[in-house]
Amino acid sequence: MITVLRAPPFATVQDPGRPGHLEAAVPRAGALDPLALAAANLAVGNPRGAAALEWALGGGEVRFERGASVALTGAQVTGTLGGRALEPLRVVRARPGDSLVVERLDRGAWLYIAISGGIDVPPVLGSRSTYLPGGFGGLSGRVLRSGDRLPLGTEATQARLEILPAELGADTSSNPIRLLPGPDRDLIPPGAWDDLVRAEYRVSRVVSRMGYRLEAGSSGLVLAGDRPSAPACIGTLQLPAGGKPIVLLGDGPTVGGYARIGAVVTADLGYFAQRRPGDSVRFRPVELTEARQALREQQALLDRLERGA
Repeated sequence: MITVLRAPPFATVQDPGRPGHLEAAVPRAGALDPLALAAANLAVGNPRGAAALEWALGGGEVRFERGASVALTGAQVTGTLGGRALEPLRVVRARPGDSLVVERLDRGAWLYIAISGGIDVPPVLGSRSTYLPGGFGGLSGRVLRSGDRLPLGTEATQARLEILPAELGADTSSNPIRLLPGPDRDLIPPGAWDDLVRAEYRVSRVVSRMGYRLEAGSSGLVLAGDRPSAPACIGTLQLPAGGKPIVLLGDGPTVGGYARIGAVVTADLGYFAQRRPGDSVRFRPVELTEARQALREQQALLDRLERGA
């Protein structure tokens, strides 16, 4: 067990999610930064798809009721484990009774805490991920609260690594987000696509696990007329009537009536999700070949971690 002594402002149990249920209007959900989740799991000896804690917005504290290996990825934090200062990208061993204290998130929006054995809550539709709009998965389908106790699975192996690769801690906050054209790109006027991808946006305060709204310094592109609802996926760049784009994330709807003018490439979803309100966002249009290559490179990194390299 781990016990939540002081719940952070927002934390849920997440794994890679539950694909295969879009026809029933059930989104994948799952970790918003899939690379960070998988890397943390592999480092502590878990399968890459084990359930872990996804933590955001501030500090908190959890206590370990048994010994376990622990890895923190995603957002960089200031904190301690058993009174010892946490070092970036280092796998640490928690002793029974040790408390993990996260004082603050210094960079990035989403912290992943993987624990050897994984969080062993009951799976729903093949996943332990929390889906908040539906109220299922994770711990009773809700955010964690002070006093909650989460069961851990059995440690299958020892931690694979002592230190995670440096590239997992790289600051990507200024990197452009790679963007594929969407099925409704032809709805925008000639030349508007170039204007859209050249613009600098800021992440608005309208953010959640469903998606982020973006704001530009100049007036947005406005499309006239309503459109029928159409399928949407994680990473879809929608253009509402007001002209402020929305990028759908893990808990986003499976259909929508806004124009689907682009899609964030899968390999960049985590980099995008780690932006905080007020952070800058720029896009870079790419072809499908580059998008696939970027994903293959991430998978190769995870394969190396799985081998303990």
